[in-house]
Amino acid sequence: MTVRFSSNQVLESGVQGMENALSEAMSWNKKITSGKQYDQASDNAYAVSRGVRLDFDLSRLDMFKANQNFVASSHANAQTQMDSLVNEMNSLKQLLVQSQSGALNPSNFKALKVQAEQILIAMKQQMTAKDGTGNPIFGDAVNQVQIEPNVMVDSGVKFNDAFGTGGTLRTPENTQMYLNIQKFVTYLEEKGQNTGLTTQTADQVSAGLNASFDQLTMAVQRSGGVAAQVDNAKTAMSAFGVQLADTQSVLLDTDMAAATASYTRAQTLLNAAQAMFARLQQSNLFSKL
Repeated sequence: MTVRFSSNQVLESGVQGMENALSEAMSWNKKITSGKQYDQASDNAYAVSRGVRLDFDLSRLDMFKANQNFVASSHANAQTQMDSLVNEMNSLKQLLVQSQSGALNPSNFKALKVQAEQILIAMKQQMTAKDGTGNPIFGDAVNQVQIEPNVMVDSGVKFNDAFGTGGTLRTPENTQMYLNIQKFVTYLEEKGQNTGLTTQTADQVSAGLNASFDQLTMAVQRSGGVAAQVDNAKTAMSAFGVQLADTQSVLLDTDMAAATASYTRAQTLLNAAQAMFARLQQSNLFSKL
């Protein structure tokens, strides 16, 4: 039995062969030049399920980073204010020591009272200060924020945790710290009157200042602990981000060795198809068409 092929069949077969080889070569060339085997994980049937999880993990990673930056900024602002307040408290305690000198006269006590009042006014402003976004640095309430899987921390320093109970952001003069300082101001005022009578003794005033100082320093330490947790979380999430990037690379990036070999093979087939088609065009068969 003799099988015959028409000249059109031979021509179409040659054209189709060149188109297929050209398409394959262009596809591999694109993967080599772009470095991407797949644009998204869903393009790879093997990686579909892992790709969905990867997208979810990347979203969680972005959330953790945003939370970490927010908490770090909030506590940094609080610590800056509290460090200043601690210095002010130390100044008040020094004034108290000075007030116990037996060489002071009423005018001296009045001068100390003015200093203490100025410090109290400055501290009240610091207690109610706001950050760059216009939000209070010490809020009446703080939220729990997740900075890494299964780790929640306070979003900031609570007003009463730093300054004692009794007052709020709107009424800082009712907090225990403010009242203790105010008692010291009153003590100095009464000493300046030279009557020999005071509402509070020096020991009582000292105890109040020390209690507020201890509470404030405890708040500084707790805030520092949260800041340290955030730093650790950033390190952990950075390592996690590298793992995700590696996973994404495995799923999406081009295997250059395999791609180069496939591109070379496709290019070879294309060259062969082009050469064969050229010979067909020059043959008598096509010259007679």
